[in-house]
Amino acid sequence: MNESKIAVRYSKALFLSAKEQGLVKEVREDMLFVLELSGMQDFRELIESPVIPDSRKRQIMTALFKENISDISFGLVTLTVNNNREAFLPGIARCYIDMADKYEGITKVTLRTPVAISRDNRDTVIDIVEKDLDTKADLKEIVDEELAGGYILKIEDLYVDASLKSQLRKIRKQLIKE
Repeated sequence: MNESKIAVRYSKALFLSAKEQGLVKEVREDMLFVLELSGMQDFRELIESPVIPDSRKRQIMTALFKENISDISFGLVTLTVNNNREAFLPGIARCYIDMADKYEGITKVTLRTPVAISRDNRDTVIDIVEKDLDTKADLKEIVDEELAGGYILKIEDLYVDASLKSQLRKIRKQLIKE
């Protein structure tokens, strides 16, 4: 079975259960925690290792998650370990977060700038996106020193490139044409 199909099936079941129990936001936070752990090399080695016995994985997962996430999310983690699907946890978490965001009306926004922006500018960007698109904005900031100036704003499929690097590239192309 395709990895994405497995992740979608587990996340959909989790989402429906969370929605039924009114725990969509709480489980979303749990899945963010799972993603955070998935970024750690030791955790990835644990979930991807065919050598570590299932009983040992269960013990480690219980120690990591039992007190840190809700019962419904812990049930999912236990289920994945019992079904030898723990390697799919990061994909399940991502799929769940996407479903929860769509359900809650949250739009993912990425702002790439050459330097960190001030709190006021961050709030302004969020306000503009929320008012213009009638949505809640989940802003992720990325500092990219290669931009030299300007910004790149990505709102789901909308892409606004107002970076100095892009402007210089356009000028260069124009000069080469002439």
